[in-house]
Amino acid sequence: MGAGIRSAQRAATRARLFEEAVEEFKRSGFAETEIATITDRVGVTRGAFYVHFAGKDEVLRELLLIEERHIAASAAVVSERAVPLEAVLGAVVDAILKAERRLGRRLVRDLCAGQFRPEVAQRHDIGSHPVGLMLIDAIEDRSTAIDAVDLAMTFLTGLFGLLAIDEAPQAVRRRRIDLLVQIASQATTSSPRLSTGAGHATDGRSAGTAP
Repeated sequence: MGAGIRSAQRAATRARLFEEAVEEFKRSGFAETEIATITDRVGVTRGAFYVHFAGKDEVLRELLLIEERHIAASAAVVSERAVPLEAVLGAVVDAILKAERRLGRRLVRDLCAGQFRPEVAQRHDIGSHPVGLMLIDAIEDRSTAIDAVDLAMTFLTGLFGLLAIDEAPQAVRRRRIDLLVQIASQATTSSPRLSTGAGHATDGRSAGTAP
């Protein structure tokens, strides 16, 4: 068997494991998912899973990055139209809720809750998030009244927090999210710009922990 065929087979196995892990996250929730269940469904050994992933946390992080790229791209299209910041933040929310309809509320809750685990927050800052980077650019393009990193991080922390813990009915939860959008939008005009603190990198895109 040639190296190219073996490489293709490994890639196919990894893709099947990833897809089945995501489906199992949807069915059972991240915490309750067992790696043995994933490998049984794919028809490979448990060891084969660890050839491709360090654990189920890596699958969740990879899924988050994929989804963030889609969300950032969708919101960036709106941002390029020179609309107010509120419209850009609203586009982020709309794209996340669209992903939630596709992935299920349970999985999106697990994705958002995962951002608050210390082992994740300590390794990543907002510059590791495609949505965060897109928002920083959008804020900087529209206002100098507030630090763009601070506002992007505060907005995403609040949004991820609401999506991670809020079990309220959809209409109530949407009202709370819309209020967060309004508050964040008003901050660009009503708050004086604060000087960057010690937690900021020189490029202004790191603020210690990620949302």
